[in-house]
Amino acid sequence: MLVRWLVFVHVLAAIGFFFFHGVSATMAFRIRRETDLERIRALLDLSSASIPLMGVSFLVMGLTGMILPFLVHIWDRIYIWLSIGLILAVFIYMALFNETHYKELRRMVGLPYMKGSKSYPAEVPCSPQEVEAHIKSTNVVPLAIAGFAVPAIVLWLMLFKPF
Repeated sequence: MLVRWLVFVHVLAAIGFFFFHGVSATMAFRIRRETDLERIRALLDLSSASIPLMGVSFLVMGLTGMILPFLVHIWDRIYIWLSIGLILAVFIYMALFNETHYKELRRMVGLPYMKGSKSYPAEVPCSPQEVEAHIKSTNVVPLAIAGFAVPAIVLWLMLFKPF
């Protein structure tokens, strides 16, 4: 019975993660059409507001995903290790992308921002042309592919257990 509850919580956390992460995904596509600094700031703030709940969901999903293989004795299966590796790779890729693109964009539009885990106050905004150039140089297609394809592969691995 405990395993069923943990699977339930794991799947519920995954749904929550994708629900809250959808805000950031929508921002990534929508911001590419914006030129008004106030609207860009609003989109960045909205995305930032979803991060704590997204983080809690990811943590719960990760913890239950790490506990379950112990309870059902499947740590020797390749699909478990492959799933963990894929999720970690996407997590690292997205964190690095956020660090180099969206945290920098926050600085450029005059919002408080972070570098790594250190917070900085808002600075004088860059010119609209510099902001637009930064936004246009940000290719979100690989981000979207990784954010959809890898979870789809992990779902396939978990359901079909191919190896």
